[in-house]
Amino acid sequence: MNDQFMIYGAYGYTGKLIVEEAVSRGLKPLLSGRNEKLLKLLANKYQLDHTCLKVNDTHKWDEILENIDLVLNCAGPFGLTVEHVVPAALRNHCHYLDITGEIEVFRYIASLDKEAKTENVVMLPGVGFDVVPTDCLSALLKKELPSGNSLELAFQGNSGISRGTALSMARRYHEGGLIRVDGKLKKVPIAYEVKNISFGRKDRLCMSIPWGDVYTAYHTTGIPNITVFTGVNQKTLNSLLAYKKLSWVAKTAVAQWIMRSIIRNKIDGPTLEKRKSFRTYLWGQLKDKNDRSITMEMETPESYHLTALTAVESTIRVLSGKLSPGYHTPAKAFGSNFILKFNNVTIKII
Repeated sequence: MNDQFMIYGAYGYTGKLIVEEAVSRGLKPLLSGRNEKLLKLLANKYQLDHTCLKVNDTHKWDEILENIDLVLNCAGPFGLTVEHVVPAALRNHCHYLDITGEIEVFRYIASLDKEAKTENVVMLPGVGFDVVPTDCLSALLKKELPSGNSLELAFQGNSGISRGTALSMARRYHEGGLIRVDGKLKKVPIAYEVKNISFGRKDRLCMSIPWGDVYTAYHTTGIPNITVFTGVNQKTLNSLLAYKKLSWVAKTAVAQWIMRSIIRNKIDGPTLEKRKSFRTYLWGQLKDKNDRSITMEMETPESYHLTALTAVESTIRVLSGKLSPGYHTPAKAFGSNFILKFNNVTIKII
């Protein structure tokens, strides 16, 4: 592959996994981010080029992207980086991918579809665990039940979360949840709906969350009613419900600073052992107006390991030049069976 691509936020937890996967597939990405020391250590490990780049340095972005075909953004919270990186990609006719799961980011990038087509640029956010497997699951369910108009998705993983994921969650905690009703996004309280869902060979307590599929699955399938759930233990659920009335505190500058400090000091991300051995379970159910339904279960490798695989494969496919310009979701771009390309992924109809 002669095309040049850059991984921004390369030294973050997930960024490093993606760099490792890219190198294992014979690729030589340009590594970038704002920390010169961390960049240099990572670049020397894999004998790759690197460039230090602050997210708001417009001049340097233009200078670098002039010779880059694609940027893969791994620097979250993505709501703070896309407003700089995406316009730079458009100005320089550079394809844009990221691993976000943030609804505001999907909405922002989708709003630039016309500009992307004009500039001949592919814009494909969410090429990690957020939202590749669930996007494909949504599309597969829609194939089985074309009349379906109400979608529920759920996932459960036990390996833990990375620092970047935690920071993204903390930044938006006070905004509560989101579901889609009759094609429109609707704000709801956090843990708006709680239910037991049977997947991964046992029942799990789940709560609704503002996962990326609330936005993306609608664009992929046209299904107008969408709710996404995640597994949660009773203690965590009780805490969330108890503090719901105090969520306004979470948006204050002091509270945000405290949460960021705790996260940076306490959270590192899943260990190598967990990434290799843990599994992630997903569930989806689609119903239509006549109460017909179809239910599927999916099992995948650990979510951060899967993100490295799907992000690199997506990059290779976009660089192949076969995808039309504009905004895409993963399943729209590569088909509902995209997730089945990866080893140790299983899907079954219940």
